Amino acid sequence: MRMYRHSRTAKVLVWAIVIALEAGALACVKKKSAEPASSTSGSPAISNINGATSPTSAVGQFIEINGSNFQTSSATVNFTQGSIVATATPISGQAADSSLVVAVPSGDSSSQFSVPGTVTVTVESNGVTTGGISLAITAAPSFDIGATTWTTTNPLPVALTGLRAVGVPGAGNSAYVVVSGGSTGSLNTSEVYTNTLASDGTVGSSWTTITDDQLPEAIAFHGMVEADDSNSPAPAGTSYIYVFGGQPIFGSGPTGTSNVYMASVDTSNGTVGSWTLLSNSLPQPLVAPAVTLFHGWIYVVGGLLSTGSPSTAVYTAQVNSNGTLGTWVTSDSPYPLAISFATSFGYGGMLFVLNGNTASASDPNAVTGLTATGSVYYARVIAGSVQAWSESSDATLAARVKHNTWNAFGQLLNGEGIYSGSLEFEWTTLNSAGLPGGWTGLTNPPRAYIYNAASFVSPLLSPSGTPRFLLLGGETVAGAVSDVVYYNNAP
Repeated sequence: MRMYRHSRTAKVLVWAIVIALEAGALACVKKKSAEPASSTSGSPAISNINGATSPTSAVGQFIEINGSNFQTSSATVNFTQGSIVATATPISGQAADSSLVVAVPSGDSSSQFSVPGTVTVTVESNGVTTGGISLAITAAPSFDIGATTWTTTNPLPVALTGLRAVGVPGAGNSAYVVVSGGSTGSLNTSEVYTNTLASDGTVGSSWTTITDDQLPEAIAFHGMVEADDSNSPAPAGTSYIYVFGGQPIFGSGPTGTSNVYMASVDTSNGTVGSWTLLSNSLPQPLVAPAVTLFHGWIYVVGGLLSTGSPSTAVYTAQVNSNGTLGTWVTSDSPYPLAISFATSFGYGGMLFVLNGNTASASDPNAVTGLTATGSVYYARVIAGSVQAWSESSDATLAARVKHNTWNAFGQLLNGEGIYSGSLEFEWTTLNSAGLPGGWTGLTNPPRAYIYNAASFVSPLLSPSGTPRFLLLGGETVAGAVSDVVYYNNAP
């Protein structure tokens, strides 16, 4: 999971784990959906936790331990802090020889870990114990996502729809928001905007336009993710942002691009550096794919093809320690539905995809001619290898498309977009197996009634230790493009 920073919590120093990755020269290769091969004849070894240089977790949350020779039938995980040794059993449904998913314990039977603090994680299998990896731990946040209420903060400098935004953790207890691309309703833009993020969820009073380092082309309905040392092999104190695919020309229909751009972000002030067109393009042009970064790998699901048809393809690429991406891999586990305008996120060892449009589309901003689904699918992912997809028995209450999803500490918000019925927002909690439970309508939604908006979870916790969700821009069903920025001011 992402590293969340409390505004009153001191930084915790963790070991840096540098992972040497080899960038491939091909644009796309096939990858089996079976678990990556690993011999069980050798001793168990840990390579990383959550694919991160500086892994961090709240107590009670899932972490993924990657390595080899875990021999899952006998594997246990030990968490040590001083004289306290807590032993945890991996989730059986997510245990593999090269990957274990386990909840971080609060301590042993008699003593609690000091939080914030650091524990040493080891795996014991068949009497052999691995070397240790440091994990920074924080207190488990106590909040009820169903009690979320919303208000507005300083608006965007221009009204935009089809834009994308990410939160960037900064030095100390700072954080920033970066907004890329989008459409004004009459043309697509290459603009990039930044602003500060406060721990209460508000953005600064003045947005900065990155005039020298705009996107190399105008783009809307693209994918965007952020990589740093808490969610990838990026060196400590660095941040990289990526833009994938999208629609370059307003009114051109779903004719998209396969371009992938990367830029660094200065974590001391939020400044965005020059954009680089990566040599590893997407295997095909895509508009409105579902994109997420999870445990050091980027996952791209579906999207509109240039023909206007939705895709079932699932692509993955690894984040390298220098910010570049490895070769794109086409999974042998395609998504069960041809889909576009869906959302995705990772939790535990699972990749989730929610809702989306199963119909063909000639206009990425259309509100009619859509076939929205309420389905929620999930798949175990191991080092970029996507296993078989399963459909959750708990579909969302409303079928949605062009919507937004927020995941924080195993609690989910899903809302906005074009949807059936009148339920603007709904929420659920992932259970002890890491899977969705039943959905409930949100009592106090923002009443924004927008689609094609941008959204993210702030890297900072509020002063009371609760997460902050942001919703930016979008377009109303009446056709008005919005500059409004919403955030939850409770809990």
